[in-house]
Amino acid sequence: MVESKITRRSFVQAGLMSLLAVRSVVSFGKLRERRELEVVLEARVKNPGVETVNFGLPLPPGFLSDTRRVRVVDDSGQELAAAVRQLEPWRIGGRNGSVRSLLIQFSSNFSKQRTQKVKILFERRQKEVKAFVPVEKTLIAPDGLDGPRVLALLPADWLCDSLVVGPQTPAAQSGQYRDYDQFVEKNFPGSLAFLDSKVFSEWLFDRTSVYYKMFVRSGEAKFLEAAYHAAHFVRLHTRMDGPDAGIFTLKGPDLKYVYPRAMHIHYLLTGDERMLEAGKIMAAYCLNHQEPVYEPAAITPSPLGVDPERGRKFWTLRHQGYGLLGVLHGWEMTGDRRYWTKARECIDAYHKHQQQPPDGRPADGSLRQDWELYDPNEATFKGATSAWMMALLLDPLFYYWTLSSDKRVAELVVKWCDFLDRQGMVPDGTKAYYVINCLAVDDPKASPGELGPDMDMHNAEIAYTFALGMFFTRDQSRAAIYRKRFDKLFPLAVKLNVNRPARAFNWAFQFSSQLIYFMQHQGKG
Repeated sequence: MVESKITRRSFVQAGLMSLLAVRSVVSFGKLRERRELEVVLEARVKNPGVETVNFGLPLPPGFLSDTRRVRVVDDSGQELAAAVRQLEPWRIGGRNGSVRSLLIQFSSNFSKQRTQKVKILFERRQKEVKAFVPVEKTLIAPDGLDGPRVLALLPADWLCDSLVVGPQTPAAQSGQYRDYDQFVEKNFPGSLAFLDSKVFSEWLFDRTSVYYKMFVRSGEAKFLEAAYHAAHFVRLHTRMDGPDAGIFTLKGPDLKYVYPRAMHIHYLLTGDERMLEAGKIMAAYCLNHQEPVYEPAAITPSPLGVDPERGRKFWTLRHQGYGLLGVLHGWEMTGDRRYWTKARECIDAYHKHQQQPPDGRPADGSLRQDWELYDPNEATFKGATSAWMMALLLDPLFYYWTLSSDKRVAELVVKWCDFLDRQGMVPDGTKAYYVINCLAVDDPKASPGELGPDMDMHNAEIAYTFALGMFFTRDQSRAAIYRKRFDKLFPLAVKLNVNRPARAFNWAFQFSSQLIYFMQHQGKG
């Protein structure tokens, strides 16, 4: 077991290195100088009165350790009696740390003024409320689908610096990448048509987290309202007990439809304990179904014309991505070391897979597999991989790096980007192959890959991939190659309408916003 190899000294060193990694992705000096923030409150019921305001306040690592040092004051400077408690500690480097998020509650009269402002001051509180109101009583309806009676809007720069959805750049600071934000604005309205969809595929790729990342980068109410609805829709369609507890009931047992990240983000921003409960159950499902080692001998071929994932053992980068993501959020929500151990085992497996491919052939930077064993309907390449599926794994790999500073993540990313540049793109560079034939390099007559459907619709994820490579590499010649790929893909990606199919909205936006952060912090990884 990996756990048995960890000495007390290496454990402490890992924690310190992890904190350094987090310091590299956030401006601690700027945050420590900021001793207050303004929160806009919007009453959303028809005839508001004295309302209980409820919201979660995410904090960056190392910012606050004493919850008594939080005051709420109104726009006249008068302190409001408030209830404040920690929702969760930061868990960087496998250990508990400072406060990650606070639950803040107080009362205010909205009968004459529907929109109000308060300030949060990080100093000793004088007026305190001991009891907390159940969060569901602060919602328009207990099921949560209509959102809260009073919406609390935190500033985008604070949300981004808090790392509540990982390192992000506020939309107002996108600079030369502002076309990405127009991409969001163009596609967001059409996405709302699917907020109550009972078609399971329209929830694939975590629609809830998409809206939350849009909110974090903008601070705008429309994204938060959509996120509230989506989060509760998913919660209400999650099995909470039994042998398949944690699954999305519209789909059935399928790891790629289980999103503890969405529940976790919602909990950190609202304090709704029902989300924490659902998130923990989902994370347990991920923990119990995550098998990171690719063992082709244990996989039986799938017949043509059938769903290759139904009722059989298989391995894909896509499932690895969602499994690892669930494990990481399970660690953060619970502090249970089984999750942290599993996360380390995943990185061990992926690093070994890349360094020593299971098929015994020379390493090429990919995490290749026998595609005929997985889905002969798509391709029959004996050594193959997928650019868009690998992007789904890169997202949690980067998230793991922010919690661990594991140097192998940078190595995995850069070697993958080198491979993708060398073998994964179509000749004109406008998109990646749907399935990449890794072994084509040894056979001039072999097809380099299958084009498949909709690969131009994945250009946001492929641009993200090369941006992540630029974040991690300090080799200027390599960075220039990645930059050329990015400059080709990014303008194509942001012109797309990604609401057809509906799940394309989710895959295009679930993590691609970080490409702006990566491009603005090249070589900082």
